[in-house]
Amino acid sequence: MMSNKPIVLIVDDLKDNRLAINIALKKEDYILQEATNGEEVLELCKTLKPDIILMDAIMPIMDGFEATKKIRDIKEFERIPILMITSLDQKDDKIKALNVGVNDFISKPFNKHELIARCKSYISFSKINKQYILSSKNQKTNLPNKSALLDDIALCDNPKLILFRIEDYEILEEFYTEEIASKIESEYAKNIYGLISEDCKDSILYHTSEGEFALLTDDKENIITNESIMKSCTQFHKNTKYKILEIDDYQYDISIVLSFAYGKVNLFEHSRVGLNHAIKERKSIIFANDIISEVRKDAIKNVNMLKTIKTALTSNNIVSYFQPLYNNKTKKIEKYESLVRIIDQDKNIISPFFFLDIAKKGKYYTQITEKVLTNSFTALEQTTKDISINLSASDIENDYIRNIILQYLENNQAVAPRIVFELLEDESVNNFQIIIDFIRKIKNYGVKIAIDDFGIGYSNFERLLDFQPDILKFDGSLIKNIHIDQFSRKIVEAMQDFASKLDIRTVAEFVHNKKVFDIVNEIGIDYTQGYYISEPIQAIE
Repeated sequence: MMSNKPIVLIVDDLKDNRLAINIALKKEDYILQEATNGEEVLELCKTLKPDIILMDAIMPIMDGFEATKKIRDIKEFERIPILMITSLDQKDDKIKALNVGVNDFISKPFNKHELIARCKSYISFSKINKQYILSSKNQKTNLPNKSALLDDIALCDNPKLILFRIEDYEILEEFYTEEIASKIESEYAKNIYGLISEDCKDSILYHTSEGEFALLTDDKENIITNESIMKSCTQFHKNTKYKILEIDDYQYDISIVLSFAYGKVNLFEHSRVGLNHAIKERKSIIFANDIISEVRKDAIKNVNMLKTIKTALTSNNIVSYFQPLYNNKTKKIEKYESLVRIIDQDKNIISPFFFLDIAKKGKYYTQITEKVLTNSFTALEQTTKDISINLSASDIENDYIRNIILQYLENNQAVAPRIVFELLEDESVNNFQIIIDFIRKIKNYGVKIAIDDFGIGYSNFERLLDFQPDILKFDGSLIKNIHIDQFSRKIVEAMQDFASKLDIRTVAEFVHNKKVFDIVNEIGIDYTQGYYISEPIQAIE
């Protein structure tokens, strides 16, 4: 079991001097260790990690000045208090000692009480340093962490930072288990200095978060160009890609995403923004300074839009517009799709393309969905037509929204058979069973189910088995060019034939001209929706 007692390392080539210090400190609650020269103290520092070093100035092999300098060159030991016990009293000798990193002096022959008092004082200081070092280390790899990086950036004259992340680290955790992913991360950390280019060898390596590392350089002479950093990052990325990590007799290969930036103000934040942007845009390397101004503009737009959303919610300006669906057989408008809009303070009508994703991130999405449901059920009382309402998987998985829908259906059973819930394209499904159970419940009220954007992404044939829909809405990307794209036409014809055999009604979206409308009718699609029939209108006719 490790002792919590402070460790005092006594360094002197003369046995009598070491003995005198031992006797002076023997009643103190310390662990006393000895070294006879500078070389020996360097080795003992690595194993003992002393709380204080009592260093003689004049010794053979390596004197106290050189030993102190070498200790200070090791980052882990740069904060250990070093007291020089010396008979030297020349001013130049003391200046030399201070320059190499000595904290204080005790003159020979030393006073016992002075020695005890100074040791107590510096050991207290050492404990604070050790607590700081512990808090500034990543516990997995023992590398400096984000906190240490931020401190070091503040001390740099011209910091340049490369931030990099193991690509899809979260997937590694899921696929290999968290334990294996952690081993991959630790093994990679040991190899980083061997993978970076020579230009980066003087950089300090940090472990900033799970799967994420950083290399910091203080380019005081401002000689490192953006082009050279890009070249170094490219080589580093390539070296990592071809590096095989061997762990427990298994081999793993990984890839990284990199972002680099310069400038003291918000350097880490800018690098992190760049890294996230690179991941989003599927780029391997990005120069963060190039995109910061655009990101700031986007951030301002997002903040302003959040204000607009909040104002619209409080002023009852979340409204529904309704786009007609034309029955190609009866030649009549028989359904409407409820589409959300915002009326801003200048009476502009804003489509969901500009605010819905922002609303999700700003935690207003549930309130908007609730308002759309209210608008749509109110509209049902004003028409005899069917109204379709868009629902995402996150809407259905939300207990609050799910309960509101069921309550509306319970209280409006007479109009429930005229409701169509359109299930939107959504990859973020956490629990399919909740969705399937919900569909079964609402179908008991006569509600119809449509699958939106059928034919692309996640809205495919598998969903037919899961949801057993009444209506398929063919995605607009397949419809809008059907008059000039024979491949799109053949796909739509195949889907229509399939739907007809299952007795599922079909809708063509994005019908924007007569040529498309005529082909939709030739294929036999049941309903047409698009600007050729009508743009969304504020009130149902």
